Amino acid sequence: MSLGLAVLVLANLKGVLFGGSARYVRGRFLTRNEKDFLAVLDEALGSNYRVFVQVRLAELVEVQCGVAAKRQAALNKVFGKSVDFVICSAIACDHVAVIEVDDRLHLLPGRRARDDFVNRVFAEIGLPLVRVPAQRVYSVLGVRSALASAGIEGRLLPYQVR
Repeated sequence: MSLGLAVLVLANLKGVLFGGSARYVRGRFLTRNEKDFLAVLDEALGSNYRVFVQVRLAELVEVQCGVAAKRQAALNKVFGKSVDFVICSAIACDHVAVIEVDDRLHLLPGRRARDDFVNRVFAEIGLPLVRVPAQRVYSVLGVRSALASAGIEGRLLPYQVR
């Protein structure tokens, strides 16, 4: 090992061990499974819709409360939470539905509490939330079926081939 490389390794080790300054590296945007689902979802919806990914809950809801402290507490509950996919009409960009792809992490107690909260929020604002179990392979027919079983089929315009 060269002297320069040894110094670099020691400097990095010192930063890790002794709390050096934060360093940023490019993170992962979507999992492979989310990318696969998105491709099928786009095909299932056709050109009348746009799909937005990893949308913050705070962008989809407004908190109305007369007491500032209670409003801030309610806002704190939605900050830092996001949903996997938001379906919007292509022209008006109005949100039509939300989709969460639930993998095995959604079985953990903390995640289930978070999911219950998110379910209540979407029920309160009247925006359909569709929970799709994570799978290895998704199909257009399966996605359309999940949307229909969630009762949002009537909110979607007829499918158009691209």
